Amino acid sequence: MNTITLIDDSNRWLSAAEMQISKIPDFHLQCKFTNGIDFINWCYHSRAIPDLAIIDVEMPVMDGVQLTDFLTANFPEIKVIGLSSYINIEVVEDMFACGAYAYISKHFDARNLCAAILAVVEGETYVDPLLGIPGIDRNRLMNERKNQKASLNLLGFTPRQKAIMSLYGSSAHQREIAKIFSVSLKTVENHVRDISLKLEVKSRQELTLKNIRKGIIRLARIFHDGHRVPDKI
Repeated sequence: MNTITLIDDSNRWLSAAEMQISKIPDFHLQCKFTNGIDFINWCYHSRAIPDLAIIDVEMPVMDGVQLTDFLTANFPEIKVIGLSSYINIEVVEDMFACGAYAYISKHFDARNLCAAILAVVEGETYVDPLLGIPGIDRNRLMNERKNQKASLNLLGFTPRQKAIMSLYGSSAHQREIAKIFSVSLKTVENHVRDISLKLEVKSRQELTLKNIRKGIIRLARIFHDGHRVPDKI
């Protein structure tokens, strides 16, 4: 039995997806979350990591691109399917670069959702045909992302510090980050201080902006005046 977790801040969409997943043989909906930080916290404290995670790109606290990037680095066994109501090639490519296997429209056709899930289980990539986006070279995009992250290794950051840097780029509070790693708030503050000294920054905002410019942190580039997939196709 394959397990699936849904992460989306829309309860309406969560209910619709849950109903469709229940119709797919040999798949079980394990959990639902409305933001990425809660899901990450659950991953660190649960013994039952899901096989698949369907992640909305546009969410509060931590967007889907950031969450996918974090999961690929820290929970690579979770295969990600990206989700959005926007047709934005840059966002689609960012999701694949950060490790997603598939990308579907939020106004999905049930057959396409099923096709995406079955493809990902087999380790294949899938782009919802409703989006009208040509084939995505996941390996090339992921290699480019890996090269971007290489600069972190030169500075000698530990795996824990890299994880904290990713979470620090979201709007998660330090207490939430401390809870994820089961450490004290002081420990997180000490890590942030060491990171800030190495990167020569003095504030959270400055640290986040520098990491975005370096490509260490990725953000979803959703343009609200851009193309949205129509509600009825």
